[in-house]
Amino acid sequence: MRKLLPRIDIWTSNGPEALTFTGASDISAALPALSLHLPANTLLVVRDGPNGCWVGRVGQIEHVPGFKVRAVDSNGAGDAHAGVFMAGLANGLAPAVAARRANAAAALAVTRWGPATSPGTSEVDALLAE
Repeated sequence: MRKLLPRIDIWTSNGPEALTFTGASDISAALPALSLHLPANTLLVVRDGPNGCWVGRVGQIEHVPGFKVRAVDSNGAGDAHAGVFMAGLANGLAPAVAARRANAAAALAVTRWGPATSPGTSEVDALLAE
C-alpha cells in the first residue's frame, strides 16, 4: 500500500483506520502524521463517527460537525460519506461544504439497517435544511 501513497490526491478513512496507519493516539495527531506519507497537497478526510469529520490539507484542516440522530446500524455509513463527499467535490463544492453534505448522508445512513443505506440528494438536502 505504501507504494501507492505518492499517487493519492484524496485520503478518506475513518478515525480508527487513520490511527492504525499512523500509530497516533488521536485524530488530531494522526492528521499531520498522515501527511508524512502523502503528496504535499493531498486532501485529507478522516471520519469521526457521530462527531462528524476532519477535512482539509495540512495546516488548513477543520472539523466539520456531525448530526445528532438515533443510530441503529453503522454498516454502510463510511461508504455513504465517501460517495457523497466525492460527488460534492465533483459538483464544485468546497471540501468543507462537501464534508457537511457527507456528514448528513452518513447520519441518515446509520438510521437504517444494512449496508445499502445511502440516502438520496433530497433526503440530504432536507437534513441540511433543519
